[in-house]
Parts: sequence; structure tokens; C-alpha cells
Amino acid sequence: MSSSTFKFVMIGVAAALGWAGAMATADAAPDFRGKRINVIIGSSPGGGTDGTSRLVGRFLQKYLPGKPQMIYRNMPAGHGVKANNYFYNEVKPDGLTWFGGASSYVDANNLRKKVVKYDPTKYLYFGAVNRGGSVVTINKAKLKNLTDKSKAPVVIGTLDGSRSWAQMLAFGVQHLGWNIKFVVGYPGSAALTLATRRGEIDGFGTSGIALQKSLIKTGNFQGIVQIGELEGDKIDRRVSFPDVPTMPELMKGKTSGLDKDAFDFWVKSAGIDKWYALPPKTPTDILEVYKSAFIKANKDPDYIKFARHQFSEDFRAISAATITDQIVSTAYPKLEVMERVRQTRIKAGLPAAALSEEELARLAKKLAGPGLKVKAKLDNVQRGGRILVFKNGSETHKARVSGSRTKVTIDGKGAKRKALKPGMTCDIAYGSNGGEAKTVNCSASQS
Repeated sequence: MSSSTFKFVMIGVAAALGWAGAMATADAAPDFRGKRINVIIGSSPGGGTDGTSRLVGRFLQKYLPGKPQMIYRNMPAGHGVKANNYFYNEVKPDGLTWFGGASSYVDANNLRKKVVKYDPTKYLYFGAVNRGGSVVTINKAKLKNLTDKSKAPVVIGTLDGSRSWAQMLAFGVQHLGWNIKFVVGYPGSAALTLATRRGEIDGFGTSGIALQKSLIKTGNFQGIVQIGELEGDKIDRRVSFPDVPTMPELMKGKTSGLDKDAFDFWVKSAGIDKWYALPPKTPTDILEVYKSAFIKANKDPDYIKFARHQFSEDFRAISAATITDQIVSTAYPKLEVMERVRQTRIKAGLPAAALSEEELARLAKKLAGPGLKVKAKLDNVQRGGRILVFKNGSETHKARVSGSRTKVTIDGKGAKRKALKPGMTCDIAYGSNGGEAKTVNCSASQS
């Protein structure tokens, strides 16, 4: 054999061995041993998206092959747009990065904005969770008013028209004849709870089980309708509210044509809570490993225990197939369907679009009245600085701290709300007990 022939043969053997080695690697099950997996979260630390993503990540780490380490990266800018743009356009589809997302990131209205450079229908979803759909609770004294337009309307408070539960009531106004008047501008569930207790409004909706049960426990309030929890084609009532009907139950047979299309669109979009995905073009074998790990995690007794304790007893896993169908079906609906949903809101007296920060600030100021000021020691700081508990005279008061509207300073320097700690002495300007704080000026020393 000549040297040139020998060289050719050896090159061929090497090529064959290299090809065989590549095939063996390709055929092997994915193994993340010794790997670090990045988890991109499109919100600030401490919220529901962050909390559920970290819980899921903790147990994925246990069940993914090789038990990789999870590294969490919060990217809250642009209400999730920055994180999604990065995930969609820059992340390698190698299984070493996954995304923890929320319903607002796949909302059809938000996806039409020019700053959005991602298409969520191309994400590869390996699972989702639902903490329990919103329930609308009203004062029992106004139950008869709900279906009798000769009586005063039931006054419902809300942030604006963008909330799924508010849209649910708008369908009730149009198709069930509900007698409702909306008051917009309340900044959150805590303020709505306080306003309901005071009689300023007759009720509101929220998925927060503690707030709902605090009202129902008084004996003066009752749940009237809930979004429910969607899995496949079935919508279940929340375990915590078995006697409250779902909106699809009440609307059965009430719509046709475009109205039915609009309601069906709302049902699927309203059922989206938190979801988890790999980037487009991730290999199928990696996706299947993630799906399997997610299923195993959701059967783990410790996972179930932590999830129900941290979020609610209604916490449940949603399959990859269901969340994929929900998002693919609702991200880019027909324009006429979107317009019918918008017109339903308008006819019910809700804003056609979400309110701007400026509009919210003006409404919050109007609702709060002249406001209160107090110098007090912080007795408790809850939810990463979102709720402050302190004494105003002999009464215990609470004030909410907005990440964008409340000005926080510590020792004269601007600070984040998460820097607020129990024991700090602060000058607090706030609208009312339970209302939003305008300014919080504290001393770092704790006494």
C-alpha cells in the first residue's frame, strides 16, 4: 500500500469514527451533569412570576438528568418585553436556558406593540401552572340588584379594563343582563378590599384567596362568579370556591357567531397564568426531558406542599399541550374578534385600553382624597417592601409601596422598596389606611 493510499484510508477511517461518535452523542439522552442552567424571569424578584419560576426551577433541578444548578436572572424592564426579546433572539437552543413567563407577556394587545420583537407561538412550552382563577365577590345586600335594572347598579372597583375578571363581568353586562357600574383607578387588590369593607364599592375580583376569604368570613359578602381553571377542554371550579359558578357555566348557550368567538377567545386567554418554555428550535429530545422533569416535579409531595403553602390550595400544574394551545390560539387572534372584545368592554363602561401611569396616578390621587402623613417606626415590612405596617396614633395602619409611583429615600438617598426594614423610623405620606404611599422617607438606623 502506497503512503498516499494509506493516508487516504486513515482519513476515511477517522472520518467514519468521527461520524459514529457524533451519532452516538446525538442518540444519547440529554445529560446536564455539571451544567449551569440559566432561568430568565421577566419580572422583579418577589412577585408571582418570580416565585413560581423559582419553585419550578428548584424541582426541575432535582429531576433533570444530572441535577444541574439553576441560575436565576430577573429582567423586569418593559414589563417583560426586554426579557422576551433577549430570550427569543439571543439565547442558544441548547437546553441551558429556559424562561419563566406570565400571561401579560403573551397578551394579544401587548404583542401588537412595536417594541415587541418576539413571537411566543414559536416558544417550546414544557409546562405551566395556575394558582387559581379570579373570583368576583360582592356585598350580599346587592345580590338582587345584579339582575334587576330597576335597582341601583352594583358598583365594582377595578384598576382599568385590562383585567380578565373585569372583562368577564363585561360579558355578563352584555349577555346576562347584569346591572353593574365600574369605578376605575384603584391601584390594587389591597385598596379594593379596603374600599369594599368601607362600602365605597360593592365588590371586585381577584385571584388572591386570602383577600377573598377575609371578606366572605364576615358573612356580608359572597362570590358570584369565577374564571375557573382550564386544563384541556375542561374548566374546573377552584377547590377553594366549589359553590361559585364559572363564567363558561353561566354563558353556556348565550352567544353565537362573533360574540361566541370573542367569548371563547377570552376563556382561553383568561386561563393563562404562569408558563415555562425553551427557546425556538430546541431539539425535541431536550424538550421531552424537560416535559418529563416538569411532570415528575408536580407529583413530588414536597413540591405540592410548598406550592399550596406559598400560593394557594388551588395551585395546579397545566400540561405542555394545554398551555401551547392556549397561547397559540390567543396570541394573534383575528382583528374582528379583538374588536368585539374591546367593544364589549366599552359598552359595559370600562376603558378600551389599559390606563397609563399618569392616568393611574391622577385617579389614585382622586380616590385617596387629601391623604395622611405620619412619622412612625415600621412594625413590619411585607412582600419585599410592598406593604408597610406601622402605628398612626393608637391604630395599626398599612400603606402600599409602588415600585414606580412611590418615592422612597433612606438617609436622604433614593432607595428601592426592598431596602425598607422593620424598625426603621420613617415619614410616610399615604392616601388612607391601606392606600398607596406617595413618599416614604426613612432613617437606616433601627431602634
